Amino acid sequence: MAEDASTLPAVDERSVPFFEAAERGVLALQRCEDCGTFLHPVRVRCTSCGGTAIAWVEASGRGKVFAHGRLRRSYLPEHEGKLPLTLVLVELDERVRFASRLATGADEAVRTGDRLAVVFERLTDGTPVPVFRREGSGGSR
Repeated sequence: MAEDASTLPAVDERSVPFFEAAERGVLALQRCEDCGTFLHPVRVRCTSCGGTAIAWVEASGRGKVFAHGRLRRSYLPEHEGKLPLTLVLVELDERVRFASRLATGADEAVRTGDRLAVVFERLTDGTPVPVFRREGSGGSR
């Protein structure tokens, strides 16, 4: 199992656009074409209106810390040598919550409400994963 894979959608036919966008350094979300609601995780039906006209769109990649925690001990082999990690639940500007972690080297203390921006790192298998750092602290999408 690759590190941090548990926070990503399962790789299947419905999630391919998420991973294709990540390869380009873009965070993609689903959006209901009927009511405009952004959706995460991957859905086949809108959680707001029940519509099935769902499209993938580029998200801002920006949001604020909704919750955070420091992972100091883990029984998962993918975390060996990488602890401690700061886990974050980011409320994206699109009004969905996205579970992730702070980017490598960006383990400064965060507080609820801090602004974050997405950057991408690669798993050992080469899969790009969205992680976050303080908005304006460098890095690229």
